[in-house]
Amino acid sequence: MARSPSDHFAKVRSLGGTLIVMLALRASMRAVTYVIHRVTSPPPGVIDEQQLTSMRMVEGALMGIENLVTLVAMITFLVWIHGVFVAIRASGRTTSWSPGWAVGGWFVPLANAVLPWLTVRDALKSLGKPTALAGAWWIAWLLVIPLTMLQTFMRQLMILPELGAALRDLPPDVMNKLFELSASMFWPHFLLDTGVWVLLLLIVSTVRNAAARQ
Repeated sequence: MARSPSDHFAKVRSLGGTLIVMLALRASMRAVTYVIHRVTSPPPGVIDEQQLTSMRMVEGALMGIENLVTLVAMITFLVWIHGVFVAIRASGRTTSWSPGWAVGGWFVPLANAVLPWLTVRDALKSLGKPTALAGAWWIAWLLVIPLTMLQTFMRQLMILPELGAALRDLPPDVMNKLFELSASMFWPHFLLDTGVWVLLLLIVSTVRNAAARQ
């Protein structure tokens, strides 16, 4: 769509396209990691030192890529959501939250448990779109946080031998419980983590489509 002098939503549409690609890539990370693990893991049995080193390198690379994609996706999202609020207000509509709060709300302790949801909900509402997506996304976001912390800790335990050595004084039953809990939470984390980014992708697509009609 050609940009007119009063096309306040042009940047929302253009950056939104890039953001959708980034979110799709991040949403695929759980599946990509799972497939790579299945392909590269040695057969069941005794794992020698070389195989263990190889597994650690693969896991480290996957975590590095995942963290980079997450960082870039979130920075892009914050720039984009700020632009959404600027465009909505420039077009003559009102919002309950300012562009600054749409970004800053992510960084205010305690308040960041609700402000990201409220601001995304506000953007959808101001554009006349259903707000249920924002609620579903934020519930999934809050639920996945402790699961991500657990899975990240267990992955770091594998990557960093010195971390395992530092924890060797813990009672064996504590470590066993951690491994059991991590294993039992694998699929819930897989589904929730993927769902969070898919839902955010749908929100961005919804806002971008609404912007295309402005």
